[in-house]
Amino acid sequence: MPDLNSLESLIIASETLSFTETAARRHTVQSAVSAHIRKLEAEVGKPLFERGRGQQMSLTPDGQVLVAYARRILSLTDEAVTTVKNARFRSTIKLGTTVSLAQSVLPRVLRRFSLQEPDVQIHIACARSNALLQHLDAGEADIVLMHDQGKTPSRIFAESTPLVWVGAEGVIPAHWTDVPLAFLSDGRDLRRQAFEALDRAGRAAYIAHQSPDPAGLRAFVLAGLALTVMAEPAAALPLQVLGTEHGLPPLAATVLSLYRSSRFPIHGTDMLVQLLNEEIRR
Repeated sequence: MPDLNSLESLIIASETLSFTETAARRHTVQSAVSAHIRKLEAEVGKPLFERGRGQQMSLTPDGQVLVAYARRILSLTDEAVTTVKNARFRSTIKLGTTVSLAQSVLPRVLRRFSLQEPDVQIHIACARSNALLQHLDAGEADIVLMHDQGKTPSRIFAESTPLVWVGAEGVIPAHWTDVPLAFLSDGRDLRRQAFEALDRAGRAAYIAHQSPDPAGLRAFVLAGLALTVMAEPAAALPLQVLGTEHGLPPLAATVLSLYRSSRFPIHGTDMLVQLLNEEIRR
């Protein structure tokens, strides 16, 4: 592979069309520049300059191509060195979680984490719980926080947390004859738990909306058109937690879990795990 020193000589020689002037610009001797060019020509197996007697030196078509690539290589090298030299962060942690937990739990955790580890950058990616383990296995996440997906070697804690009814501010479920409900399209477990709780309380309910996207579900609930069910830590303002005082029956619990990659530990992951655990247990 061509070395950067030889490529720099090639670029200057293409501009000056003189090995003597190139050597002067590079503060070296002409024989060193000639050696750089011969080395490049040997590596590509083609002449890079026309150097006939009595004629001005000129680039061959192959030389022109290599000069263009040499400029790009040196530019990228300078960019890479500058980026690393000026980087603020000591390490980067890839955190995966669900949209609802990202909107509720993470802001408080990230605020605390930034005070403890200001030189660690966190990249956040959101997906459904059943997809997050795949992200972890594929190396696309270092830590994932989500609804429990079963015991695996990567699960480092599982915390039981209440499910709660959630609605918009000002809704009065006690006044509804039938309770309108909204869920994600694949939220079968939450739908089942909601209907079972309402059945036990003798209250009728119906599905008013199903959305494939958490943002769409949230918008429908905030419009006051339906209630939904969430893990208690995910119910953040402006969503309102509703309960027996609103004519709604208690719900069962769910389990939130944290899974961690077994790959080489990244600086800051222990602190992030601790803060996530504390926030879930609040």
